[in-house]
Amino acid sequence: MTGALLLLAGLLAPDATVPLPPVPHSPATWDLPSGKDPLRYVGVFFARGTVTDLKPTSALLDGQVTGRLFGPNGVTTDDDAHTYIEQRYLGFFDYSPTLLDGRATLRGAFEIDFTYGDLSNSTRPNAGGAINGDVVNLQTKRLAADVALTDDLRLVVGLQPLADSARDPARALPDDLLHAGGHLMFWGTDAAGVSLFGSWQRRAFARLSYFDLYLNQSDRDDDVELVMLDGALTVAASTEVGLHAWYLRDRSRGLGSPLGAGPASKLAAYNGTTPLSLGPDRADADLYWLGVDASHNRWLAGGPLSFSGLLMLNLGTFDVIEGSNRSADAPPFDDTDADLFAFLLNLEAAWRWGRASGDVLSLELLYASGDDTPDDRTVSSVVTGNAYGVPGALHATHRSLLLFPDSRVVNRQVAVVYDPGNLGYGVTAAFLNGSVDVIDETLTLKLGYALAAAAAQPVDGDRFIGQEFNGEILYRPMPFLWFGAHAAIVRLGTFLEGRVNDDPLPDGRPWVGYLSMTWVHF
Repeated sequence: MTGALLLLAGLLAPDATVPLPPVPHSPATWDLPSGKDPLRYVGVFFARGTVTDLKPTSALLDGQVTGRLFGPNGVTTDDDAHTYIEQRYLGFFDYSPTLLDGRATLRGAFEIDFTYGDLSNSTRPNAGGAINGDVVNLQTKRLAADVALTDDLRLVVGLQPLADSARDPARALPDDLLHAGGHLMFWGTDAAGVSLFGSWQRRAFARLSYFDLYLNQSDRDDDVELVMLDGALTVAASTEVGLHAWYLRDRSRGLGSPLGAGPASKLAAYNGTTPLSLGPDRADADLYWLGVDASHNRWLAGGPLSFSGLLMLNLGTFDVIEGSNRSADAPPFDDTDADLFAFLLNLEAAWRWGRASGDVLSLELLYASGDDTPDDRTVSSVVTGNAYGVPGALHATHRSLLLFPDSRVVNRQVAVVYDPGNLGYGVTAAFLNGSVDVIDETLTLKLGYALAAAAAQPVDGDRFIGQEFNGEILYRPMPFLWFGAHAAIVRLGTFLEGRVNDDPLPDGRPWVGYLSMTWVHF
């Protein structure tokens, strides 16, 4: 198992994200020597000092601000700059008893997040940076048993990474999850469940997983359950094709802490995902995803060019049920069922134009279908894990900082487009990034550009969402230690007017700048 893998494992935390490896592709030097020690440990320290014009006016989640800009989280732009410092520590340990000769492993992980000066001598998650500290904010991120049933088949039981790939996230390399499978755009978090992972001669991979995302009241049929079947096959040198079939059974009818769960819940509006507007009524949902992906030379190790693509169909039905708290002045109950048909297409290409791992030019194109009238009961935009978790999915390869969610955050992750469902209107986007290693594997300069528009034309507005210019400098003075400087500014379009808390949009352009430190230790 590599340090890069465990760094990415922190990416799958359900409450926030951890910094990505700061170079576009993982250097071969990240491989760790294999050993027979029964206990293996990896830690990730991350600190970030930020200045921005984004201003949170409320926080629905203690110690956290996530979701879409100008949405129910109360984040807007301000004339004044705001500063804060955040810190995160992730610890991952694997225990394989010598007696079992590596056939069984206990995998655990914990996380500590806080903002400097935020809360002391009290108890609250994601806090504890004020004077005296003394806050219980240790979070269990995963705790699972990994047992080898045969040489090719492993059983994982417990709280574990939930990713949209055929590979076991606890064993895969970062590029296997970010540039293959569902690219973490649909599912990227942790969840309790049972998984079977198969691997045959490192050429074929398969997984079958069951997750209970929400139990709610244990004596009622009000769970949210997810079943995932995935396969991947190497068809030629460095070329892999994957197939995916997932089913989600949602009987929660919007229940789930703290914002509910599903397209008809408050969480959908909070994260800007695909909505289902039912007023006081509820719905039982059956959702399906069918997809195919292909990739070539993901690590840019077999040549200077890399390609990947994903096509995902999203189908489903919503059985509308009369709400129990309908007021006297509510409109008559409409029992018309809602249907879902949507798709997402993602294409990536990268070119290593120099000899160093940071000498890379990349282009990514994204199209997610949408609906010009998302308030009706015909749903035409994709549903992702962001409708069930905060966040529940993580699109990170775009490498933008504000137009789409920045992956290098602790407690504050806000973006103009937080989810490809984009309020039901879908999205069309392009991301262009270029970097150069001024000093090979030591000093990297990167510039990026992102452009986004709604896939569907709103009947009362414009499609153009905005464009972002960003840049960063990354300095690695020693192995597994990076210092970074990052900045971005967004020019907003008029798409959000009429679809945000503030209408018209506040004056000014969203911008952010921050310094970061990332240290991975073994």
